[in-house]
Amino acid sequence: MQTHAKPEQKEKQVHGTENELIVYGPFHKTFFDFLTQFRHRYYGLDIDLTYYAAHPVEVVEKVRAEVKYGIPTADVVMLPHYTTLMLKESGHLRDYRSPELKAYDPMFKDKEGRWSAIAVEPTNFIYNRQFLDQKLVPNKLMDLTNPALKGKVSMQSTQDWSDGMYSFFYFAALLGLIGEKKWDEFVKAFLKNTEPAVFACYHNMQKYVSRGDYAIGLPLPLIKVGWEVETLALSDVPKTASMRSIGIVAGGKHQRNAELFIDHLLSETWQNSMGKNYEGLIPTRPGATMKYNAPFKDPTTALKYFPDERGVKDAFSPHSLLEKYKSVGLP
Repeated sequence: MQTHAKPEQKEKQVHGTENELIVYGPFHKTFFDFLTQFRHRYYGLDIDLTYYAAHPVEVVEKVRAEVKYGIPTADVVMLPHYTTLMLKESGHLRDYRSPELKAYDPMFKDKEGRWSAIAVEPTNFIYNRQFLDQKLVPNKLMDLTNPALKGKVSMQSTQDWSDGMYSFFYFAALLGLIGEKKWDEFVKAFLKNTEPAVFACYHNMQKYVSRGDYAIGLPLPLIKVGWEVETLALSDVPKTASMRSIGIVAGGKHQRNAELFIDHLLSETWQNSMGKNYEGLIPTRPGATMKYNAPFKDPTTALKYFPDERGVKDAFSPHSLLEKYKSVGLP
């Protein structure tokens, strides 16, 4: 116990009288655990933690409304990267350059200091081999347009954003990677021939594929699969991924504790723990322990990340991608 006394006293001096931290993030139990471990690490500070969980776009709207009307809001957001970028775009995140970021590649930190990526989530399609004949398992993108898959495919909606916009930004990334002509050909044939079931929440989609209601589901972040469910790799589609990122809300009341929390999530200790103990999250810190192979640098295998700031701006601009999705019937 004595070995911890001095560091804790130092933290109290640095962080003054602040004894609260408010974090907004996703529903996943994993992110509740992040706060629990933070509290254990700094139990001497006796920080009162509040965690608000909601769907990503709802969190963005909540922060913006609270700041607008002077209501107490989050100190830190911990979100899918596209929603972090939305809050940066609307000016709700402040500059904080954690000392821990010296170890990180530039791709995982904002040059303006508004966000830091704590984890990577590769994009997957999944299929249930128990309910899909092996000869129907797609190997290339156009294989997903096979009429024999009619009624067997599910997808997250690109237009219903109540549970998130992952599919919206994935199809935008796919458009950029394969070109408009091939994208149009694929989407139109895919919708016509398979008539996919559409879900607002990709977790629900995964559940229905796992239990056999549908044989194929797309797209979704890296999630542990098992039993009869496997990932579906398409040889002609580049490997894509998105990030989980964190940022400090400019209107938050507990800025020093927010910085401490950011430092914690970026630390070598926590990145190793996350990579070892939590499914579906690949740590971004170089050299961290990880369950999954993460080809960050090799140009022949490197993941293609989506979206970037331009992609988020384009999503809400006039003549946006949403209009294109509607024109081709993408639900």
